[in-house]
Amino acid sequence: MNGIKALKNQAVFLASLLTVGSTVSIASTANAVTLKVTVENLTPENGGVVTPVWFGFHDGSFDSFNIGESASSGIETIAEDAITGLEATVPGLLESLIELGLDPNNVPPQSSLIAGLFADSAAAQNGGVQGIVVDLDSPLGLFPGDVVSTKIKLDEDLASNSFFSYGAMYIPSNDAFIANDNPIAIFDADGKFTGADFIVLGDQVWDAGTEVNDESPLNVPFTLAEVGNGIDENGVVLPHPGFLPAGSGGILDFGDGLFANADFTTPGFQVARITIEKVPEPATITGLLLLGGLSILRRRVGRSR
Repeated sequence: MNGIKALKNQAVFLASLLTVGSTVSIASTANAVTLKVTVENLTPENGGVVTPVWFGFHDGSFDSFNIGESASSGIETIAEDAITGLEATVPGLLESLIELGLDPNNVPPQSSLIAGLFADSAAAQNGGVQGIVVDLDSPLGLFPGDVVSTKIKLDEDLASNSFFSYGAMYIPSNDAFIANDNPIAIFDADGKFTGADFIVLGDQVWDAGTEVNDESPLNVPFTLAEVGNGIDENGVVLPHPGFLPAGSGGILDFGDGLFANADFTTPGFQVARITIEKVPEPATITGLLLLGGLSILRRRVGRSR
């Protein structure tokens, strides 16, 4: 598969991933703000799985992909194999993936993964940060109904952290993914934090155009053993046409209907909900508690009169 280059050994893989770890958070400052990114899998029972979600906060200059153009190596690896490059930044995650069958030798170099591309971008050099939404109890991703959150601290600087990008694989598939081609603003024109709360619909699932949609068990990563497999397509990013019809031996028939309801082309199909919230600072929480305590005290004093 083009773009899939074996690493020399697991040690090199671990070291290369750890080099990007420093971009996940930055030092606390007087203007630091903590955000909570939450992802919920909205697919029905026996629906699809949303793999661990990569995200970045930046100045708006980072371009994940463009519709009608070739996918970057970072999007290719997310869409085909769900690898972001931040796996080693979450304690225990990489080890869990290896135990589940991931062969580090089938993973591309760090520089070609989405985390590496972001770390080398102008957006990161200008103060952008990145992270991953994942549950260690479910390292393969979010199954139907799962809700997972992560917190990240960043500098409340509109010039460097005012936009949000994300990306994840939709499995099982050859190269289906969800992501935003245009960064999402999380501050308004006046500099006020607005966050984000949106639903990713089925018609917003993308086809990376990097792997033929043969839906073969040998190429679709039903397990981590298939990572790195597939037939090159050499196409461009387009809306995904959907899976092969049920009864044709494709994804919808896999495992006696394990993913029978994963057809995202169904009208009104919802894939995921993503929210970004500001976490109250300790001083704010203390103030709210104090105000609450004073309110209770006033009520009690009033009753005693």
